Amino acid sequence: MGLRCSRFFCLVLLLSVAEYLNAQSPAPESGKPVTTLKSKVRLVVVDAVVTNGKGEAVPGLQKQDFEVLEDGKVQTVASFEEHRGAVPTQIKLPPLPPGVYTNFPVTQTQDSVNVVLLDALNTPARDQSYVHAQMLKYLKTIPPGTRVAIFTLASRLRMIQGATTDNGELLAALNGAKSTPSQSALLPSNAETDAYQRLIDFMLENSGGSGAAPATLALAAVDPINAMKQFLADTTVFQTENRIRITLEALQQLARYLKDVPGRKNVIWFSGSFPINVFPDPDLPEPFDVTRSFEGDIRKTADLLAAGQVALYPIAAEGLASDSAYEVSGTEIGEKRPSLALQDQIRKSRSGGVMRDSNHLVMDELANETGGHAYYNTNGLNETLARVIDNGTHYYTLTYMPSNPKMDGKFRHIRVKLVNSKYSLAYRRGYFADDLEAILGAGSKPEADPLMPLIGRNLPNYTQVLYKLLVQPSNPQPLPDAARAGRADIKGPFTRYSVDFAISVGDLKLELDPDGARRGAIEVALIAYDIEGKPLNLVATRGEVRLNPQEYASAQKAGLQIHKEIDVPNGDTYLRTGIYDMNSSAAGTLGVRLTHTETAAK
Repeated sequence: MGLRCSRFFCLVLLLSVAEYLNAQSPAPESGKPVTTLKSKVRLVVVDAVVTNGKGEAVPGLQKQDFEVLEDGKVQTVASFEEHRGAVPTQIKLPPLPPGVYTNFPVTQTQDSVNVVLLDALNTPARDQSYVHAQMLKYLKTIPPGTRVAIFTLASRLRMIQGATTDNGELLAALNGAKSTPSQSALLPSNAETDAYQRLIDFMLENSGGSGAAPATLALAAVDPINAMKQFLADTTVFQTENRIRITLEALQQLARYLKDVPGRKNVIWFSGSFPINVFPDPDLPEPFDVTRSFEGDIRKTADLLAAGQVALYPIAAEGLASDSAYEVSGTEIGEKRPSLALQDQIRKSRSGGVMRDSNHLVMDELANETGGHAYYNTNGLNETLARVIDNGTHYYTLTYMPSNPKMDGKFRHIRVKLVNSKYSLAYRRGYFADDLEAILGAGSKPEADPLMPLIGRNLPNYTQVLYKLLVQPSNPQPLPDAARAGRADIKGPFTRYSVDFAISVGDLKLELDPDGARRGAIEVALIAYDIEGKPLNLVATRGEVRLNPQEYASAQKAGLQIHKEIDVPNGDTYLRTGIYDMNSSAAGTLGVRLTHTETAAK
């Protein structure tokens, strides 16, 4: 069923807003290089951070100082620009009528945005507290003009503070209830791991056995110790796979949000463990062999990070790591016979070393493949954070048109060299030659809703699809016995809201039919939340959009008109809205705080 277009309503046109913003933008300085991207031309963008032996950013290099190679072949640099941490500018939109809102981004920057990701999903609570204290210490002395946003990851991604240069806002957000340390439901604590091992040890001691595997498969099938070990192993695999899935989904959401923010995006990822590398090794015969069940999600994440100029800076949350095998455990003193205690010490030492080495390897790969840097075995996290932000705001942007134009999906290796110096370079080491729209649309499960993960209560506004909203109570309000707009089980007083969209058709992928009509498919969704972030009501529609030439010309001027209604229980509520283009996988979202009136239905 197609989506019904609403009656025309008076809004400031999206097109005129864009023209206004272009008119207000300052002209480029004379002699300053300007990067111009043309549609239908594939340019590869590479950000390079250059540091000296002290780890400090090196300014003042020129285009001729760099050489770029793709798969060993020298490429012609199309544009070059040095970034020195310019202060972002605020764009003032024309006044909007009452009840009208837009997701047009009003903060413009050509340099960088720093995003701090506090990962509670993959981090023990003790390490989260340490990171929290170090973050507070840094933010109290943050350099003026430093633009920082703060996200958290637990069961899902949340934005607790959008990008701002106000350290007071950042400190308030970090001290808020939403950013306090919490125990991960999918990461066993040290106490739980020790308890599992004590259970196995108890079973071994009471069985009188040595702990060796049963001699035959038949005996193994009925051996209680072996069954318990298998159960615990299966539980660990289940928890790890769920952490991987949630982590990848969070990185995709973050990359999608950052994609339309100009300049380099430095994601400073504080975590106790990094369960997977989103960039598989392209030199292996089967790059996804170890993570085949997540191949589609990994590829999508890698493409989104590359397209969004996102550099990952993984930082180990444990600080200076110690060997858990030598930590004092009073509960175990005298509880185990010496042979089992020795076995435990050897097991902890071996497994702890392997886990740390594996974790650090993944951190290094994540950083190298995206142009960031990994930090571990350090207690000065606030100093590390200062170094990351300083280096991440001083970088060089180079673009080139690949000499190999084929979009064959293969991995292309990038190498950036300095011609006459020996400074250190950090840059993304390659990309998949994918059609981004095709790869994002491939492999999607029919039953999955791509828009729902993007319109959570605490997520930022996405701006790939720009639109405006007119949100106002319906007049007249429905009768008490009228069918509900949305969920049928809403109890108590509520207000029905009319929500009128004006969507920029230039942001939608519309196919041209032989008769001149434009055709596409979109999803429109509304979700109402209470003050605690609990969903109250949902309205979602997915369908075809088809515009004849006259309708398309009108939509270019006034936006694609869509009308929706939703019933919202009275109280302090928040409405999240979203548009998803099914053909291009582009999304736009916008949140609005609702103010209820006395016209509510009873």
